[in-house]
Amino acid sequence: MVVRISLILGVAVLLSIGLVSGISYFEIARTTKENSTIRIDRAAKTAAAVIRYGTDRAIDPTSDENGKPQVLTLTALYNGPADLRPNALFDELVLAIGKSNQGAANIFSYSEKTGLFDRIATTFRKPDGSMPPPFAIKPGHPAYSNLVNGVPFIGNVPVQGRLRLAYLMPIVDGDRALKGAAAVDVGWADDLTVAQNRLSARLFTAAALVLFAVMLVGGILLRHQMMPLRRLAAAAHRLASGEPQASFPCADRPDEIGDLAHGLARVTELQERLHKLAYVDPVTTGGNRTKYFADLADALERAAVDDKKTALIQLDFIGFAKINDTFGQKAGNRVLMQTYTRLRRLLGESANISRISADDFCILLPLDESGELSADYAANIIDVLSAPFQLDEGEIRVDPLIGIALLPQDAHDAETAHRVAGIALRAAKDAAHQQHMFFSAPLNDRVQSEMLLETRLRTALATGQLELHYQPQVNPANGDLIGLEALIRWPDGQGNWIPPCDFISLAEKTGLIIDLGHYVLDEACRQAAHWLTTGFEFGHVSVNVSPIEFQQPNFASNVRKVLERYQLPSHTLCLEVTENVFVDTSERLVLDLLFELQSMGVLLSLDDFGSGYSSLSYLHKLPFQELKIDRAFLQDADLYPQKKQLYQAIVGLGKSLGLRVVAEGAETEGEYLLTVGLECDSLQGYFCARPLPAKDIPDCCLSIGEALNSDRLQSIRKRA
Repeated sequence: MVVRISLILGVAVLLSIGLVSGISYFEIARTTKENSTIRIDRAAKTAAAVIRYGTDRAIDPTSDENGKPQVLTLTALYNGPADLRPNALFDELVLAIGKSNQGAANIFSYSEKTGLFDRIATTFRKPDGSMPPPFAIKPGHPAYSNLVNGVPFIGNVPVQGRLRLAYLMPIVDGDRALKGAAAVDVGWADDLTVAQNRLSARLFTAAALVLFAVMLVGGILLRHQMMPLRRLAAAAHRLASGEPQASFPCADRPDEIGDLAHGLARVTELQERLHKLAYVDPVTTGGNRTKYFADLADALERAAVDDKKTALIQLDFIGFAKINDTFGQKAGNRVLMQTYTRLRRLLGESANISRISADDFCILLPLDESGELSADYAANIIDVLSAPFQLDEGEIRVDPLIGIALLPQDAHDAETAHRVAGIALRAAKDAAHQQHMFFSAPLNDRVQSEMLLETRLRTALATGQLELHYQPQVNPANGDLIGLEALIRWPDGQGNWIPPCDFISLAEKTGLIIDLGHYVLDEACRQAAHWLTTGFEFGHVSVNVSPIEFQQPNFASNVRKVLERYQLPSHTLCLEVTENVFVDTSERLVLDLLFELQSMGVLLSLDDFGSGYSSLSYLHKLPFQELKIDRAFLQDADLYPQKKQLYQAIVGLGKSLGLRVVAEGAETEGEYLLTVGLECDSLQGYFCARPLPAKDIPDCCLSIGEALNSDRLQSIRKRA
C-alpha cells in the first residue's frame, strides 16, 4: 500500500510539473514559429524587391493578396540569354539580399535536359572566402516538387548536414516556362529555436530532479515490498534455464504476487509442450530450422570434446515448386511428409532430420570411427527419394540432389558447416550427371573465385570497363557487308582479355546478365546511330539476348526506349536468341514477345541453330528473319561428305522457310568455299575477320570486300 501511494504521489507531481511546463513550452514554441514565419516572409518580400529594382524591373515578382511573392517573371526588359547563367549582377543581388535579411541567398538556373536547378549565384563562402563547390536542387529535395510546378516553397531545407529556414520562388519567362529559382533564408533552423530548446532542457532537468527524489524515497519502500517478486524472479529464471520447478514461493498470498506465482506454475505445465512446438516442423513432424541449428551446434561440440564425427547432408528437390503450382500446396505437403518417412526409415532414429524451408532438408548423420560416408550410401539416399510418390492426384516424381559435408574435418562452427554443405549442394546442381557431391577444398576455391569474379564484374559494369567489339557478317559471294554482331569484351587491365565464357555464365547465375545485356544493347545502338550519322552503311547490328533477359516482363519496352533514345531505325537492330528461351518459359509467352518485337520492326535471328533439342518442332511458328547455323556443323564439313550433306540439308531447310541463312564460324578457305557453293546468304567467322573495336570496323569491311573479290578467290570460286 505504501508503495502504491508513493507511486501515485510521484506520478501526480510529475504530471503537475509536466502540465505547467508543457503549457509554457508550447506557448514559446508557438511564439517562435510565428516569429520565424514573420522573418521568412519579410526576407522573401525584401528579396523580391531587391531583385525587382536591382534588375531595373527586368525581373518582376508576382505576389498574392498578402504581398507574399509567388513567382519571379522575366519581363520584356530582360535581354539576357534564354537560360539563366552566372553573371556579376546576380552576385551583387544575392549579396544585397543576404545583407538585408542577415541570412543566405541563392539563385538557381533550371535545365530542362537534366531536370536540375543548378546554383549560379550564392552568398555562401568557404572559410577561406572562396566559392563553395557546385550545388543543384534535384528530385528528393524538399523544394523540388514545388519549384517544378511553379509554386513557392517555405520550410526547412538541408544545407551542409543541417537545416535552414528558407523561402524559394520559381523564376519563369513570359510564357510561364520555368527558368530557375531564387532562394532566401533567415539562418539555421535550430538557431531560431534556441529559447525553445533551452526551455526543453530545463524542463527535462527539473523533471529528472523530481523523479530522482520520488524514486529515492519510493525505492526504500519498494525494496521491502519487492522481496517476494525477487524470489519469484529467481524461480522464473530457473524455469527459463530448463531446471525442474516443483512449486513456486508466495503462492498462498491473496494479492497480485500470489496470482503471479499461480501463473508461473501454469507456465511450468506448458513448458514441455512449448518446447516441442518450438522445435517441430508442423508438416513433417520432424525437426524445424531452429532444431537443426541446435542439433548442428551440439554435433560440433561433441566432435570437439569426444571426437564424434558427423555427416551433414543438405537435400533439395529439382522442380518441387511445380508440384505446388500444379496440384496445390496440400499435395506438396504430402510429398514432404513421405520424404521424411522414407528418410527416417532409411537412416534410422540416430539421424536428426529437419526441414529448414520449403523442400530443403538438412540431415545430421552420426558416423563410425572411420568418419567416412561412402558414395554408395549417398547414392542409396538418392535412389530412395527418386522413387515415385503415390498421391491421390497420381504418381509424382521429383529429382533429389544432396550436398555432403563431413564434420569436423570440413568445418568447426555451425555457420561454416551449413555454408560448406550448401556449396556441395550447389555443385551437385551444377553437375551434369551427378546428383550428390561431397564438399572439398577445390569446391570452396571455385566458389571464392566466382565471388571474386562477380565482384570484379559488378565493378567493371559500374565503372565502364567493358567494351564492345564487332564481327562483320558479309555476303560470301561478293564480300558486301550485311551486318555486324556486337560481342562483349572485358580487358583485364594487363593487356589481355577475360574470356566471355568465364563471365557470361556467372552473370546469368547471379542475375548480372540483366545489367550486362542492357549495357550491350544500349552501347550497340549508340554506336549504330553514330555510324549512321557518319554515313557508314553497316546493314544492321546484332545483339545477343540471354534467355534470362528474354523472360523479363519489360524487355520489349526497354528495347523500344533504347531505339527511341538514339533515334535508331528499328530495322537496323537484330536480336539474336537461342532455343534456350523455351526452357522454363511458356511457349505462349515467348511467341507473344517475339511477335511484339517483330511488330516494332526489329529483326529476329535464331542463334546456334541445331544445338538445341526441339528446333524443328517450333521453327515454322516463330517470326524469325534469320537463321544462324551453329559452328559445330560447319567445322570441317568440306572434308567429310556426310557432314557436308548434313550442313547442306540445314541450309536448305532455312531457305525453304524463307529465312536468311548465316554461316557462323567459317575459319578455313574450304569452309568459306562451302558456304559459297551452298549459296548461304551471310558469312561470319575468322576467315573474314575477328571481332574488332568499332573504330577499326569501316577499314576492316573494306579490306574484306577487296579480299573476297581478289582474282585468286574468284578463280577458286569458279572452279568450286
